[in-house]
Amino acid sequence: MIRNIAKTLLTKFGFTVLEAVNGKEALSIYKKNAQDIILVLTDIGMPVMDGYTLFYELKMLDPKLPIIISSGFGEGDITSRIAREDITSVINKPYNPNQLRELLKGFLGGLPPIQTGSGTQH
Repeated sequence: MIRNIAKTLLTKFGFTVLEAVNGKEALSIYKKNAQDIILVLTDIGMPVMDGYTLFYELKMLDPKLPIIISSGFGEGDITSRIAREDITSVINKPYNPNQLRELLKGFLGGLPPIQTGSGTQH
């Protein structure tokens, strides 16, 4: 459910989203589409391959890849396993659309207007 909400929000923010159901699938998608991926938003708690393992696998492929970690565990728990300077940002769950938008806006330096279902922009 959270993945679907995040995908909907990111799409409304103007992003093309490549969605994965677990870390292993995310790694495979990244390898096939690395040239088109500007940012990864991942959860820590995923089946098959958790977010920590995915983080390190992605960083081995591209040390400069921006990765935002979404978690309900809290930043302290995450930074006990990943150096803070290696993480682009952490967003704690539950988060609202404005928190996600502001985080991305701060990282990307601006976002396109939000797309609504009616074709108008806000």
